[in-house]
Amino acid sequence: MNPTPATPRFHLGIVTGLGYEAAIAEEAIRSATAPPGDDRVTATCHGPGQARARSAAEALVDIGANALLSFGVAGGCNPDLPSGTVILATGIRDISSGGGGDILYTNRGWQRRIKSLLLGNVLLEDALLASVSTPITDSTSKRQLFHDLGVAAVDMESAAAARVAIDAGIPFMALRVIVDTADTTLPAAALAGMSPDGTVRTGPIVQAILRRPQDIPGLVGIAMADSKARKSLKRSAAVAAPLFGGV
Repeated sequence: MNPTPATPRFHLGIVTGLGYEAAIAEEAIRSATAPPGDDRVTATCHGPGQARARSAAEALVDIGANALLSFGVAGGCNPDLPSGTVILATGIRDISSGGGGDILYTNRGWQRRIKSLLLGNVLLEDALLASVSTPITDSTSKRQLFHDLGVAAVDMESAAAARVAIDAGIPFMALRVIVDTADTTLPAAALAGMSPDGTVRTGPIVQAILRRPQDIPGLVGIAMADSKARKSLKRSAAVAAPLFGGV
C-alpha cells in the first residue's frame, strides 16, 4: 500500500493578476537556496481583476493554502514614490464595486518578517494599497486617491485575495511594486495588450500605436518604468523566496 503523502506544515498561496508576475515568483521559488522542506508554495494566475483574483485565491485555499500573498505590480498614487518602489501593504482599502471602502488589514507579523528580508535590497515603503475594479490610468485620479485615502498605490487584485483569506481565517499579505508613478497618465495602448488570462499580447498594442502614434513617447516612458518594476519584483522574490516571510 502506498503511503499517504504528508500534509505540508505551511502552504503559501501566491495570487497574481498577470502571468509574468506568477513566473517571477515561480522562478524565485525554484532557485531558492533554502528549500521549503515539508512546506509548499503555489503561485496561481487566473488573470487580472477582482473576480479572477478571487477565483485564484479560492483555488489555492481549496488545495490547502493556509496563507495568501498578493504579489505583482501596481500604479503609484503617492507622488513621492518612484517606479520600482516595493509596497508592503499595511492594509487594502477596498474601493472596488461593493467594497464599501473597507480597510482589509494585512498580517503584522508577516509584514515585519518580509520587511526584514527585503531591507537593504530594494526601495521599500510600508503603506496602504487601494484595490479597484477597473484600471486607474490618469494621474489626477491616482493623486486624488493618495490625497483622499492616503494610499500609496492601486491594484486590481489584492482586495479580492484579502477577502478570501478573511473568509478562510488565514493570514494575508500583499507585496506590490509601482510601475507608473502618480504623475504618469497611461496611454491607451499601454493596456491594449492585456488579456483576460493575464498574458500580454503585442498585436493589439501595435494596432493601438498605429491608431495613435502620438502615444509612442508615453509608451517609451512606461516601458522604462516597467523594466524598473520587473527588476524590483524579481529582486524582491529572489530575496524573499521560498516562503516570502510567511513563517
